[in-house]
Amino acid sequence: MQREIPYSTLKKNGRSYEIMTLRDQYGNTFADIAKDYGISSIRIRGLYNKIKKQQIHLYIIQVAAALGHKNTAFVKKEARTAYECFQDNSYVCAYLEKTYPSILEAYRAGEAGMSKEFIERLPPLRETFDEKIISRIVEMREIEKAPFIVIAQELEMTKEKARQLYNSFYHQQVVAHVNALEEKAETFDEKTAIWRRYFGTRLSPKKLCEMIRRGEEPPLPPQ
Repeated sequence: MQREIPYSTLKKNGRSYEIMTLRDQYGNTFADIAKDYGISSIRIRGLYNKIKKQQIHLYIIQVAAALGHKNTAFVKKEARTAYECFQDNSYVCAYLEKTYPSILEAYRAGEAGMSKEFIERLPPLRETFDEKIISRIVEMREIEKAPFIVIAQELEMTKEKARQLYNSFYHQQVVAHVNALEEKAETFDEKTAIWRRYFGTRLSPKKLCEMIRRGEEPPLPPQ
């Protein structure tokens, strides 16, 4: 069992901790926080995501210790399941805080976690999303031109998960196309070139599918 680590270790990087507090407790956007610190919103997002991963790590260790587990495997599995469902580390933290409130409140020793409002809006934890849901996401996105946040609200999921399921729908079609091309390839180099052509590009899975339907091939990326 890993030794317990004080929650206060998160505060060693004061700036990142402040960013996390502004985001989690006050709902500030990354753009607003970026203006306050005079750095890019991309950098702010990176700092936030890094400290959230650290927070999840500490939560896992503390919950496992409080429950008397010999290791962190069970709680890690819970966190991985939550991430697969939500595709966002802030929601993973909220899920752990909702599931183990007394353990994590005591662990934080007065420091705030996710806001009460955020936890109350937490979508249900689901391990699978059936074809009906995925079809509805595609329909809303392409026919109704709905943004992912609207899709998420209707289908009770995070916008990050809605985006991931949408991209995965097309990614699977690209994979099937690439597998068919590789079966016809005669050499390893030909198979590698096919893989690079489709998966070494920055084109979205949907764009790739549109090119495939038109009988086009994406250009090979530079070496």
